[in-house]
Amino acid sequence: MSLVGQPVRAPHEISPEMIKPVSWLRRRLLSWFARNGRSFPWREPGRMPYEVVVAEILLQRTTAAGVARAYIGFLKRYPSWIALAHAPLEELENALRPLGLWRQKALAFQRLAQSIEMNGGVVPPTRMELERLPGIGPYTASAVLAIVYGRAEPLLDVNMARLLGRFLGSFDGAEVKPTRTLHALALRLVSSKRGLEVNWAVLDFAVLVCRARCQYARSRQIQPTSSVGVL
Repeated sequence: MSLVGQPVRAPHEISPEMIKPVSWLRRRLLSWFARNGRSFPWREPGRMPYEVVVAEILLQRTTAAGVARAYIGFLKRYPSWIALAHAPLEELENALRPLGLWRQKALAFQRLAQSIEMNGGVVPPTRMELERLPGIGPYTASAVLAIVYGRAEPLLDVNMARLLGRFLGSFDGAEVKPTRTLHALALRLVSSKRGLEVNWAVLDFAVLVCRARCQYARSRQIQPTSSVGVL
């Protein structure tokens, strides 16, 4: 679930005392991810921009496990923007029915494919251009920029907001409306050569361990000096 509102783009520096905890959290997340990270076909290296965007649209309001079951088959049936743009809407709906929200996603796919085909089949490399496309919001734009173009873009949703809040401090209302401080911390967290892995580590850790109803994670904040915790 993407956070409500547009990303804060104005520069905002984090306080010097937060640099060390953020670096610690990044290291621990990467270490945890190496042992426990999930494997999905859209995370495989070498995926084409089309395949990345398709995955991100499929993942909107749908579980990763559900998308994993349908992803390869969907790509075989619709291997390109051209195939997707010219697919009959009813056929697309039937292909997407097992994932839910099939009408909305079928229409979004068709409109998006047609728009990109008009652009020569190229996925735009800037946030402004991406967010002008049908079905592409701030979170999906960040994912495309991070995965396709290798940018240091935090995939900031309620999962990342919850994890940062529990490990680095409280952000009042952050799971509803992101703050400049939260964005700055998220950007600092993924600003490394392994930024994409950090994003995936955050997502997996938040889903598997640091869940919304996890009383342990909520009751105590784990700091870099703590010997307690799963990271």
